[in-house]
Amino acid sequence: DGTPHFAKGMVHNFRVTPTSTASAAEPQADIVMRLDDYKFELSRPITAGTHTFRVENVGPQHHEIQLVQLAPGKTAKDVIQWVHAPKGPPPGKPLGGIAGTDPNTHAYFTANITPGEYALICFLPDHKDGKEHYEHGMVQQITVS
Repeated sequence: DGTPHFAKGMVHNFRVTPTSTASAAEPQADIVMRLDDYKFELSRPITAGTHTFRVENVGPQHHEIQLVQLAPGKTAKDVIQWVHAPKGPPPGKPLGGIAGTDPNTHAYFTANITPGEYALICFLPDHKDGKEHYEHGMVQQITVS
């Protein structure tokens, strides 16, 4: 019906508490993705297989990365249009990413990549003009073979 799940009550509060044990070691990443105003830079091309991404926000603004496996014949533009007006089946499957990283910070995510078309998208609003970062060009479509 196009109604976001959170609007139907798919929401739950939780509390994060500090741990008394030592911090775990950071994951071993095989691809580094740098987020800057307004682009994604990859340390190497994404290939098929399971990858751990180290996502570094090197820009002055908050950024995010949403990695979407595109459905056959669909594009990054189709994903953006669907997110803003969800009608019909989604044009892709979200595989992971990082939401809202602060400048000069990093985070990790792991995704299983199969051959096909993918979109890298930042939906966060620009702090200067309020437009979403993809409107400034922070969207990239890639082919994995």
